[in-house]
Amino acid sequence: MTPYSVFVSHSMRQEDLGIVYTAATDAHARGLTCYIAERDWQFGHSLPAKIDNAIRACDCFVAFLTQGGAHSRFVNQEIGHAVGCKKPRILVVAKGVQVEGFDVGNEYISLDRTNPWDAIGTLNTHLSQLQLAKQQRNAGLFVLAVLGLLALLGSSD
Repeated sequence: MTPYSVFVSHSMRQEDLGIVYTAATDAHARGLTCYIAERDWQFGHSLPAKIDNAIRACDCFVAFLTQGGAHSRFVNQEIGHAVGCKKPRILVVAKGVQVEGFDVGNEYISLDRTNPWDAIGTLNTHLSQLQLAKQQRNAGLFVLAVLGLLALLGSSD
């Protein structure tokens, strides 16, 4: 089974990292794989290439739009790249932060810093549902491939 991979875009502010890392730990416990760039050491390699490859390879892109994240040029560049790669995007938006750019008008998960568990639970439950849907699609494709192979073998008689 291929794990469901999630690229996590976020601010590097200390007050944001705790929420991001908690969300990633909870996701991991649910069988999801979260890509967090600063945890992927590739000394001597290009940081932009590393980010590009990770976004292209992910199943889903999650951006934490906190005060720091919404104003981070890196987070905004990553969102733009995810849009260009046609990746599904989920925003986790801190109360008081305005969504701008490509995602204006899109639904998002509201983050209340006094109780981040509601947002984390909502996010990871949704990601788990996306993972299950991917597994079901892959199982269906496998069955079709086997049936096709059997049909080919049967027609050669």
